[in-house]
Amino acid sequence: MLNLDTLLLVQICVTLLTTALLVASACYTQSPPEQRWWAVGNVAVSVGMTLGNFDSVPVFINSALSYGVIAFGLALVLRGLRVYCASSLSWTSIAIITAIAVLVAAYYSVVEPSLRARLCFSGFYFALLNWICAAAVARHGSWRVSGIAVAGFTLLGLALFLRGLHMVVDTDPADHASSLVIGLSALVVPLAQVCIAFGLIQMVMWRYAERLRRLSTLDALTAALNRAGLEVQGKRMFLRAQRAQRSIAVIMIDVDNFKVINDSYGHPVGDEVLRHLARVVKVELRPHDVLARFGGEEFVLVLDGVDLASAVKVAERVRARIEQEAVSLDKLTVNYTASMGVVCSDQHDYDLIRLISAGDAAMYEAKRAGRNRVAAG
Repeated sequence: MLNLDTLLLVQICVTLLTTALLVASACYTQSPPEQRWWAVGNVAVSVGMTLGNFDSVPVFINSALSYGVIAFGLALVLRGLRVYCASSLSWTSIAIITAIAVLVAAYYSVVEPSLRARLCFSGFYFALLNWICAAAVARHGSWRVSGIAVAGFTLLGLALFLRGLHMVVDTDPADHASSLVIGLSALVVPLAQVCIAFGLIQMVMWRYAERLRRLSTLDALTAALNRAGLEVQGKRMFLRAQRAQRSIAVIMIDVDNFKVINDSYGHPVGDEVLRHLARVVKVELRPHDVLARFGGEEFVLVLDGVDLASAVKVAERVRARIEQEAVSLDKLTVNYTASMGVVCSDQHDYDLIRLISAGDAAMYEAKRAGRNRVAAG
């Protein structure tokens, strides 16, 4: 037999512990906003559950106000989930969610007192809110990352729904100590809360891990890959191309007289030149191509499934566009050019380092030939 008083105590303790965990994870500098919404929302739910368990307080506080605070907390959690998914939940919607819980609970507490109706409403309404939370994450998140949170919200909603359904068919809702359904739901609720807390923290950790991965592989100035990112993605590309026996081309790009630009106009203008070059090259990129800043003013463009002749045409388009477009910054307008070396795996095999070296040699040949030109190697 499941002891309801013990299960209720466990549920309250788990709620407090998971709330403390979420609050602790949100109380540090630069914590994401969604994490703060989740923490505040769980605090509100804990407060609402505490109010609902005080039998000595007026019935309005014990039922209507406690239900309203719980609904407000769930609405804040939903807002955090929407923020995590690059959306939002308006304060008007939060007010409506809260008001529905307060008004319905107040009606069945003061106007038409009915414990059974109140318990039915709370089970169905809070189940619905948890399922909405699950749907918000499921629509916009990867199951590998958010699956635990989705499962937790779904399971918690199911437990609350079954509790409400039991109240519909139970003729004496005040005497349910022996009810297996109520006992099982009281057992499932804390387990679901643990899943939700773990899942929410996992979602934030994954996002931070993704940001760190991007920071470790991207050039901060141009948003192109850095050398580490080029090594990782380039090797993958070469392996795929070699297995499929596709050609792979490498274009080495270097800004002409970049030191003169920095010395004449200042480093901010030089930085803008590099950003402009990266934007111009990205126009030519297909989803599976790779652009990396190799160092200083030198870039590497890796084209999958492109032979030497086609790669030369791509390089010529990029070179011509760079020559035609001017860079503007703080009322200064600067024109610049770039020299490029183009090589292909058909002549140099499927070796990224060898292709970069051959492309570098071809690029310097273009510079020796007068700059602002493309040379094939």
